[in-house]
Amino acid sequence: MADDLAHRGRRLRVTDTRTPTARHRTFTVTPARPEDASAIAGLWHRHLCETSDVVDPTFTPAFSAQKTGARLKRALVAGTLLGWIARAEDQSQTELAGYLTAKVQTADALFGDVFEYAPVLYIVDVDVEAAFRRRGVSRLLLDEATRYAREHRIDTLELASVVRDTQSVTAWKRQGFEARVVVMRRAVTGKQQR
Repeated sequence: MADDLAHRGRRLRVTDTRTPTARHRTFTVTPARPEDASAIAGLWHRHLCETSDVVDPTFTPAFSAQKTGARLKRALVAGTLLGWIARAEDQSQTELAGYLTAKVQTADALFGDVFEYAPVLYIVDVDVEAAFRRRGVSRLLLDEATRYAREHRIDTLELASVVRDTQSVTAWKRQGFEARVVVMRRAVTGKQQR
């Protein structure tokens, strides 16, 4: 699947209105490559630290950013994971602004192969650096995922969001996502989960 991604860059020019002197900022989105894995993993770990009060302990990383980066790199090389990265272009400097990772899922995660299930593009994760939030970066990344789904005749994007992370849930609803299944948990050990 990853080989199907053309290494084309799409640009979005936005105005940064949070500064006293509004300036334009350009973001370029390109397919994620194995060499992007460590930067993606670093952003993922930083974001988890920011949201630790609302994120279910199940999602707490079991690995360091370095090990997560190595696992992500293997998945990108194998083609079991695909994605896009957004870079902010500022004169001579280009920095990671955000990423979206996804996989084509052909069996339902809850019911496996019991029921017939049309392929979906499952959004594994989306993160945007704090400095670039609310500037259209996640929308730009989601547009690329949508474009990929259309090109591969996949009719649906799917994702999971932590219920307690109301900011994310609200943002996904604004993007047209709706809750279809509620996954519930109950601890079987003495350790209470949030």
